[in-house]
Amino acid sequence: MKKAFYLSAVLVFVFIISGCESNKTRVAEGAGIGGTVGAIAGGIIGYQSGHPLQGAAIGGAIGAGTGAVVGAQIKKPVQGTQAQASTQITLQQIVDWTKQGVSSDDIIAKIKAANPKYSLTADDLGYLKNQGVSQRVIETMQAYK
Repeated sequence: MKKAFYLSAVLVFVFIISGCESNKTRVAEGAGIGGTVGAIAGGIIGYQSGHPLQGAAIGGAIGAGTGAVVGAQIKKPVQGTQAQASTQITLQQIVDWTKQGVSSDDIIAKIKAANPKYSLTADDLGYLKNQGVSQRVIETMQAYK
C-alpha cells in the first residue's frame, strides 16, 4: 500500500514540475493541484474508513485527472509579447494624425503596435472617409476586430 501512495505522490510531483513554458494551457498545473488536493481529501476520507493510503491514492488519481481536464480549459497568459498588448486608438486620434500629415504607413504602424480592437459601423466608415483617412488605414482598422 505504501508503494501506491508513494507512486501517487511522485506522479503528482511530476505533473507539477512538467508544466513547460510552451504549453498554452494549464494542464500540468491543474493536474498537480487537483492531485494534491485529491490525495489529501482521499487520505482523510480513507483514514475514517480505515484505509488512508488507498484513499489518498484514489483521491490523488481522481484529483489529478480532474485537475488536468479543468487546466486544459484555462489558457496561460502570454508574457512579454505585443500580442497581448491592446491599447485602443480612437477614431479621433486617427483623424487627428491624418490632419497633422502623419503618413498612412506611420498610422498603420501605430495601429499594429497597439493591437486595438475595432467594430467599425457604417457611420464610422463614413466619418473616417469624410475626414480624409486613407483607405489603407481604414482597411487596417477593419482587420483588427
